[in-house]
Amino acid sequence: MPYISLSTMWAKNRFSRMGEFVVKAQELGFTHIEANASLSPQMVDELIETSVPISSIHSPCPARLSSRGIPATNLALSSLDENERSEAIDFAKETIDLASRVGARAVVIHLGEVPIDLSLQDKLYWLCQQGQSFSKEYSDIREQLVFERSSKASFHVDAAEESLEELGQYSQQRGIMLGLETRFYFHEIPSIDEMGRLLSGAEKGSVGYWHDVGHAEVQQRLGFAPHEEWLLRFKNRLIGVHLHDVLGISDHRVPGRGEVNWSMIAKYLPPGVIRVCEIGEWNKEEYLPGAIPFLQEKGILT
Repeated sequence: MPYISLSTMWAKNRFSRMGEFVVKAQELGFTHIEANASLSPQMVDELIETSVPISSIHSPCPARLSSRGIPATNLALSSLDENERSEAIDFAKETIDLASRVGARAVVIHLGEVPIDLSLQDKLYWLCQQGQSFSKEYSDIREQLVFERSSKASFHVDAAEESLEELGQYSQQRGIMLGLETRFYFHEIPSIDEMGRLLSGAEKGSVGYWHDVGHAEVQQRLGFAPHEEWLLRFKNRLIGVHLHDVLGISDHRVPGRGEVNWSMIAKYLPPGVIRVCEIGEWNKEEYLPGAIPFLQEKGILT
């Protein structure tokens, strides 16, 4: 049986207890689970009680409120507010501790964002969905976004790098790899060039690249970095992959129910890479039995 994990993303609002989710995941052929950032402390405890192998954990986990009364997921490791950044680091460290305790191999982290005019970004995504990605309006907005992000990114990427250095040292002491994930939104960190900078400055033994198939595909469709370029540049640092399909610019679909070039992805996945199906909770259960056979057929699972 191939090593393949299912993210608890699909469990959201679907099961009353995590034990029920684990039973269903195993019935579907999944061998491991990835715990994501939406799990409450009680749900994490329930997951641990099942003794299911946990491949990886998406930071910050479990879900909790910060001292500001906002979800921990809203805190940025790239924040220029030192109190916010420090608290974000603390939540990430707790996730690393959890990963060490349950025997997970890696923690997936988001490094933050560059503050830009999100209404412009929303407009760009809307135009793409309307089939207007070759229009002058789309081109103009895209140029505005690129300019605004590049003019503001420097200090935030510096802060993200500082956070990563501290977390890399912490995770190495606990035998956990950190996976820097390809992001969905243009304003998020890292861009493809920022990923190169962050990985080159981090210890190979503690920090690696986590490829998100859906996010990279959407970035390509919006006219940003080509999907395959991420894999070409960072294949030697690849530690894990989130597997989900894309229709248009809508991701987190069951593999095989979209338009992703899976044969291209398969070329870059060595045997030891952690494979996680990260499927949105809105996907119908009847779609999931086809996921593993499809990924085997495409060479993603061997």
